Amino acid sequence: MIELVVYGVGLALSFYIAWCLGANDAANPTDCAVGAGALSMRKAIILFAIFAALGGILLGPMVMKTVDRGLVDRESLSVEVLALGSFSACLSAGLWITFCTYKGMPVSTTHSIIGGVIGFGLATSTPLRLGNLYVVIASLIASPILAILFAAGLYFFLKRYFQQERTEKTNLVTISILVFILSFSALLMIFYQTLGLRSFDVILMTFPVAAVLSPVLVYVLRAKCGGFGASNFLYALLIIGLCFSAFSFGANDMANATGVFVTPTQKITGNPTFTTMFLLSLLGSAGIALGAFTWGYKVLEVTAYKVTRLDILSGAAAEYANAIVVFLFTVLPSLLIGFGLPISTTHASVGSLIGVGLATKGLMGVSKGVTGKIIAFWILTIPAVILISMSLFWLISKMAGI
Repeated sequence: MIELVVYGVGLALSFYIAWCLGANDAANPTDCAVGAGALSMRKAIILFAIFAALGGILLGPMVMKTVDRGLVDRESLSVEVLALGSFSACLSAGLWITFCTYKGMPVSTTHSIIGGVIGFGLATSTPLRLGNLYVVIASLIASPILAILFAAGLYFFLKRYFQQERTEKTNLVTISILVFILSFSALLMIFYQTLGLRSFDVILMTFPVAAVLSPVLVYVLRAKCGGFGASNFLYALLIIGLCFSAFSFGANDMANATGVFVTPTQKITGNPTFTTMFLLSLLGSAGIALGAFTWGYKVLEVTAYKVTRLDILSGAAAEYANAIVVFLFTVLPSLLIGFGLPISTTHASVGSLIGVGLATKGLMGVSKGVTGKIIAFWILTIPAVILISMSLFWLISKMAGI
């Protein structure tokens, strides 16, 4: 009976973690559009909530496999210990993220939840799967570096592209191709994951759906932007980038809120794994939206305005660099090794801001004080959450007699 009580409280904590995700990480897909003046904070957060939910529900189960089973040998644990461990991991991560959000610091919720899982694994002397852990650590280091390089490269490409005046018809073609590519990529992975078809069959199914959907999306965007003239083209690119970045965020970071509860939920309810992950994704999506609308502005005010000064061009470059890095780390490993890598979307986002700052004005284009403070919080995250998680597990297990 005690394990059901702990598990119920743990689900509430899972919702709390999702709230923390929305509060701290809403800035990741929205800071470029807001900082560049393309969208108000309110409109950017609304788009974030919608597309993060879509990404989390449709593709989130890919990364849940990594967080749930990839780092700790959870199958060897009893239901009681597993529920208590999930409880400790969530609470320790949530406490740290809440503190950092209060301070306006964009920390990695991925690091936080991984630290929580490792903490309870160490507390229970459960073997860590070091091979998977090394891969995850490598991806966490690589993501900001790749984001910096992508953002700088995209900035120089876009700057050169816009040196020549383009007609509205040319801009329309460019937007249409971009929307089709992004729609095709997202639909391809959705169909591949949910239907389990062979790659060739999935491509045959995806192409006509994307061919129908993308013109509809372009029509709606064109109506909202008032055309794709020179003054509106980059504005439209930023909106597309925000939506795709939010979708990628939901696909990758939904596991941070719900991944640790896949196995205990399946053991207690008996639901198949896919159904379990889908239901947990719905819970996480609601929490993320609530967090974005309540405390999302705290971190957004820092990343949008204080890391570097953005304009429409640099904002578009940073937005797409962030989205591409997160999407690639989520999708490509899933195709190659069977599960997506839970990288830090915060690291990718801030890395892309640093990249365009360096590209525009060199070292003078990046605030050293703000960036240094952010990096210090990044370094502290994993060890701090491990210690909190171990302490919580030891304390609660003694109190509950488990």
